[in-house]
Amino acid sequence: MKIKVEFFAILREVLDISSMEIECEGTTIEDVLNLLLERFGSILENIIFEGRRLKDMVKILLNGKDIRGLNDIKTELKDGDCISIFPPIAGG
Repeated sequence: MKIKVEFFAILREVLDISSMEIECEGTTIEDVLNLLLERFGSILENIIFEGRRLKDMVKILLNGKDIRGLNDIKTELKDGDCISIFPPIAGG
């Protein structure tokens, strides 16, 4: 299946990409995150993960809906879905 992944804020800058389409055989957001970790490695891991958990301030949307209101990273995907990843944002 094809899934679109959008990156925002610092992710867009450090990964040097705003969005990408990936082919995946996995069926959950967790599967897609694992594919992204394989591709981008520690750069992505350091920004959005704390250990094996997503950082509390990371927001991931599936087709515009916060995954925490769905089934979190275990949320199942279907062909054509769009995942948007917002890293923690600090302000002052």
